[in-house]
Amino acid sequence: MAKLRRLGWLLLRVGVSVALLAAIVWRIPWPEIGAALRGARPAWLLAAILLAGAQVTFASLRWHALLWAQEIALSLGETLRLTLIGHFFNAFLPGSTGGDLARIYYAVRVAPTQKAAASLSVVFDRFVGVIVLLLIGCALCLPLYPVFSKSFLVRKALLLFLFVAAGILLFALLAWFLPPLLRRRPFRLWEKHAPFHRLLEELSLALRRFAADRNAAVRATIFSLGGHTATFGFAWCTATALDLPIPFWILAAILAVVSVLDAIPISISGLGVREGLLILFFEPLGLSGAQAVTFSLLFFGTTLFWSFAGGIVYWRGKARRSAEESRAP
Repeated sequence: MAKLRRLGWLLLRVGVSVALLAAIVWRIPWPEIGAALRGARPAWLLAAILLAGAQVTFASLRWHALLWAQEIALSLGETLRLTLIGHFFNAFLPGSTGGDLARIYYAVRVAPTQKAAASLSVVFDRFVGVIVLLLIGCALCLPLYPVFSKSFLVRKALLLFLFVAAGILLFALLAWFLPPLLRRRPFRLWEKHAPFHRLLEELSLALRRFAADRNAAVRATIFSLGGHTATFGFAWCTATALDLPIPFWILAAILAVVSVLDAIPISISGLGVREGLLILFFEPLGLSGAQAVTFSLLFFGTTLFWSFAGGIVYWRGKARRSAEESRAP
């Protein structure tokens, strides 16, 4: 029954993606998009690719800080390697968690005695990134609301974003107060006798480590700001390469909202949702649906450069392990 439910949910998400993409494909003049892509300015595309690489580096630094808070001694180079592999799986697996699952798999291999801590470091890494993105989105959207309020559908999208932001921020507050609760004697006694008590002990220990090392959380927040700024920067370079007259702060606000909303699991990897939202948000700026889709394709293509780099890292590591196993007696 559980397998049938998962299959049904997957088919529903595929159906939503196909329906949204079909509606967009039907309405968009593809010859115009092709001409815009061919006319993109190479220098700005190169700048976008370099800033996308900076975003990957900041993501590695953030995860590295959280790993060290869990006393998992993974080098920065190895953390960067695993982050690139995660980007590869995020791009080519259905769903938005393929890269996180890959990182958890490799982190557990590095620290087999700290499985819960290694897994929680990836979850907390994603959580910090989302919280910072929500705060940036709220800080930018409120003063820019008059720009977007011209469209009824954009106002509804912003309302949904604020609703999601309020829910996640409330959850973040609950998570902040959880470690002190885990230190109380009644919980510790229950923890020792509960089913899967070893896993519970590992999880509570990992949470207490995060709570004790506030510097790691501060560093992770700073690296998140750097990573999101790099993302907004390479998006702006992408828009500039296409000669789209979008101010940096307005584009940053749009991306913050779109990144949160297309993560809602109603489609496959946000396909269709991302393009539809960009069309909605570009319209009040006087930009056409074709320009929005062109930007989306080129923006996604820029991220694929580093996903392919992650694929090369993954296959080289796999080939090296196979060679080592074949030489073993």
